[in-house]
Amino acid sequence: MQAECYVITIDTNSKSINVANRCINSGNKFGLDIKMFNAFTPRHNPLKILESRNFNIKNFTRPSYHSYEEEAAGCFLSHLTLWEKCIEINKTIIILEHDAIIINEIPFNILDGTGFDKVINLGKPATGEFDTPEFTGASLMVSSTRFKGTHAYAIKPAGALKLINQAKIHATAADIFLNTKTFPFLEELYPWPVI
Repeated sequence: MQAECYVITIDTNSKSINVANRCINSGNKFGLDIKMFNAFTPRHNPLKILESRNFNIKNFTRPSYHSYEEEAAGCFLSHLTLWEKCIEINKTIIILEHDAIIINEIPFNILDGTGFDKVINLGKPATGEFDTPEFTGASLMVSSTRFKGTHAYAIKPAGALKLINQAKIHATAADIFLNTKTFPFLEELYPWPVI
């Protein structure tokens, strides 16, 4: 059973739609059927939504996030909603952000969920310094201690449940939330098939 693929897209932003279409087209070249997923943005009041659903939002309201706390919360809520969908449909899903570009085939054992444990990063780190893995294939994360960009990863229902349960205690920006200290099971696929 092949994973369902979603690209998080801001449906009111033409640039987001354009780059999401680029993402979809890049996936089509490798046989992926990628569907747009409407992102949560500040207009949806994501902090209120998270708080009303009993997620701990204090990390979004600290001074370092002051200028973009609603944006960070919207991004997190978009990912969270797809984690919930993963559990609902009970299958592996691929989560992409609108600016992701698939440059290589994603192995079938990742698409069917047999080639990783719970969550696997598929995207080349997008920010900061990182180490290039010395392996080929799937392994525990070594490029960084956290996802440096959440633009491409696969998740299984068991992984989604772990992330959601932790988010009730400590939600924060998605790329900071997905870290190996909290989630030592995080894996990555190298070479990265998505940039």
